[in-house]
Amino acid sequence: MTIFQYEVFLAVVESGSFTKAGEKLGLSQSGVSHNVSTLETELGIVLLRRNRNGISLTDAGERVLSHIRQLIHHAKLLEQEAALIQGIEVGKIKIGTFPSFSSRFLPGLIHNFINKYPGIQIELYEGGYDDIKDWLTSGTVDIGFLALPVREFDTIPLLKDELFVLVPENHRFNTLKPVKVESIHDESFIMPKAGCDILIKRLLRENNVHPNVIFEIEDNNTIISMVQEGLGITIIPEMVIPKNIPNMKGIPLETGLFREIGIALKSIKQAAPSINKFIGTIKEQFKQD
Repeated sequence: MTIFQYEVFLAVVESGSFTKAGEKLGLSQSGVSHNVSTLETELGIVLLRRNRNGISLTDAGERVLSHIRQLIHHAKLLEQEAALIQGIEVGKIKIGTFPSFSSRFLPGLIHNFINKYPGIQIELYEGGYDDIKDWLTSGTVDIGFLALPVREFDTIPLLKDELFVLVPENHRFNTLKPVKVESIHDESFIMPKAGCDILIKRLLRENNVHPNVIFEIEDNNTIISMVQEGLGITIIPEMVIPKNIPNMKGIPLETGLFREIGIALKSIKQAAPSINKFIGTIKEQFKQD
C-alpha cells in the first residue's frame, strides 16, 4: 500500500465520484478505480459501494476513513518536516471559509502568503458555518474561518464585525442613529439564517423585543434585495453590506452587536509547518489592519 492509494481513495470520497477524483489528481477514471481496488485488495475489505447513483462508503469504509485521513496527515507532516530540514517551504493547505470573509479578506491574505511561500499550495472550500465545522471535523479542511466561540476546535480571534440594522431609504429609521433595540418591536423583519441569527435572537430575547418575522433566509444577497424592495428590515454584519448600495441604509444599534471572526483548527500544537506559516501571515495582516 502507498500513501498515494490512500489519497486517491480520499479524493473519491470527498468528490463523490471516480471521474471528479481523477480530474483532481490527473488520473483517468480507470486509474482511479485501479488504485482503489488495489487498496481494497491489500486491506482485505470493501471500502466503497459502486452503483448507478454514484459511490458510497461501506461500513468498513466508514470505520477506516478517519485512520486514512490521519495517515495522509502524518505523511504530509513528515514530508514538510523533511523539506524544512533542507531549507525548502512546501505543503498544501485546505481552507474552509464563508463568502463574506472570502471576498473581503482572502484575496489579500492569499496574495501576501504565496509571495512569501510560493512552494505552499492553497485549496479553498466555501460554505456556511456548519459546512466549515463539518469539514474541520472530517479533516476535509485543515483550517477554517468561523464566527466564535466554537468549543470543539482550537481557535484564534482575528476581528470583530459589527451588526447593523439595514433599512430601505424611505424607512422611518433613516433619521435615527443609532437604532434602539426596542424600536424594532412589531417591525416587519427578515431574519438571517447564516449563523448571526443566534446573536440577533438573543439580543431580541434579552430586550423582550418581538419583531414581525416575515421570512427567515440564509442567502445574504436575497435578504438585501428584499430590504431594497421594502419588504422589511434586517440586522446583518457590516462585512456583508456592499459599499455604496443604493436605496438602503445601514444603521448601528444603540447597544452595539458584534460577531467575532477567528481561525479554527483541530489542534494548534499538531498543525503542520505550512499551516503555522499561514496562521503567522494572517496574524501579521490583521495586526496591521
